[in-house]
Amino acid sequence: MYYLLNSLDYVYAERVVAQSMAGSEPLPRSLETGRPLHRFDVIIAPVSYELDYVTLARILHAAGIPLLREERKNKDYPLLVLGGPVPSTNPAVAIGIGDLVAIGEAEPLLPLLAEKAYEHGAEKAVEELGCRPGFLAPGCEAAVRKAITRNLDTAFHSTTQFRVPGSGEPWGEAYMVEASRGCPHMCRFCMEAHFLLPTRHRSYARLRQLIEKGVETNNVARVAFYALSFFDHPSADKLLELLDSEGLEASIGSMRGDTLTENRVELLHRLGQRVVTIAPETLSPVLCKALGKCIPMDTVEQVAEWAWRRRMHIKLYLMLGAPGETDKDVEDEAEKLRKLSRRAPPMREAIRVTVNPLIPKPMTPLQYHELIDRKLYEKRIKILRRAMSKVLSIDALSYRYAYAQTVIARGDEQTPRLIREWAAAGGRLGQLWTTARRLGINLEKYTKKNPPTPWHRYVYPGFPEKTLRQGYRAVLAITDQA
Repeated sequence: MYYLLNSLDYVYAERVVAQSMAGSEPLPRSLETGRPLHRFDVIIAPVSYELDYVTLARILHAAGIPLLREERKNKDYPLLVLGGPVPSTNPAVAIGIGDLVAIGEAEPLLPLLAEKAYEHGAEKAVEELGCRPGFLAPGCEAAVRKAITRNLDTAFHSTTQFRVPGSGEPWGEAYMVEASRGCPHMCRFCMEAHFLLPTRHRSYARLRQLIEKGVETNNVARVAFYALSFFDHPSADKLLELLDSEGLEASIGSMRGDTLTENRVELLHRLGQRVVTIAPETLSPVLCKALGKCIPMDTVEQVAEWAWRRRMHIKLYLMLGAPGETDKDVEDEAEKLRKLSRRAPPMREAIRVTVNPLIPKPMTPLQYHELIDRKLYEKRIKILRRAMSKVLSIDALSYRYAYAQTVIARGDEQTPRLIREWAAAGGRLGQLWTTARRLGINLEKYTKKNPPTPWHRYVYPGFPEKTLRQGYRAVLAITDQA
């Protein structure tokens, strides 16, 4: 976004970031010139994760800018535009905060926004863009269709990228390349796959061009690919072979286990990757059908063997709280992990497991499912942890964090006020409940089964609600038959 905006002749964009993850903030100033946030014409806030809203609220509060759109009305504040997957999949929350909500992808929307703001001023830009495809504004009478980038080869992709040498960034010092957008597998819980429909790939020729320029420009020896399912790219192997021939390293995040082969694991090893990460989500042959993602245990074992032969670690992501899940399912899962650990080589944490609750997200078939109960989640974590050993570690996401995500993900018109007061109190997880009680907001309505779905009034990004309900009924039918 930063480079896309600054590539436009009539735009100068700077970055503002929070100084801490909770508590009060100093006066927010840009990293480039130190300009105070309140002196900008337009603020664009990308909301990739639900709790980004709380950070945004803390930054705006420190800048003297009200979070709620109504409180900025008819006053001389910067135009606030929200974008990203969270506002696009649940605009019911975003519309109470942003003057405009960008529904969809940045490439077709940001240049148009910048052009109108430059030509006519920020306030006039809202009038001209509001309710057009990709731009939700107050008062839109019909749902707004999302904007998408049809051709990734012609879409903007930065060559120069920020990096902080020696900072320990997750990807390392690497040039980041988006190989694909969307995912053909459409797991029933995955907000990103549903938001990013349809699946698109950058061509091998375009990716090669980006890699050659990006590695040289940024003076790095590693390329980090990001895609929801990298090995579904038709030229995935060819891309890795290119890096290998050039003496470069590669980083790839979580991969689908059923797309891996021994040759691919060997190639990853040669390119400097030390961990093979796959996300089976569940090791149950029944529950996996309910989630719409089945990576058989045989596949997990085979991928692990390939990795261990090369002294690589294997990392697994698992979920708790799938439709129809029982304690017996989790006990069986623990036993499968125990058996897998017996086959592992004697190296510390040969198997690393991260466990999360299933967080029901808008615009997915599982948006109607409930968040697992806290006591049940913690009980099942204990069951899994009985399988821990020197070669097998198990980490679990904080239940409070998952709960807060669910509340905001499935929020409604009350949620912006909750976010504002929560942020004003410091934005720490424990303060969510005390803030909700003070405001008289019942948080349980956002976490129970079949919650209200106010987001469907605002946007149609891929599937109508009827189709999503049919998908959830199919999930329940699978577990009922089992």
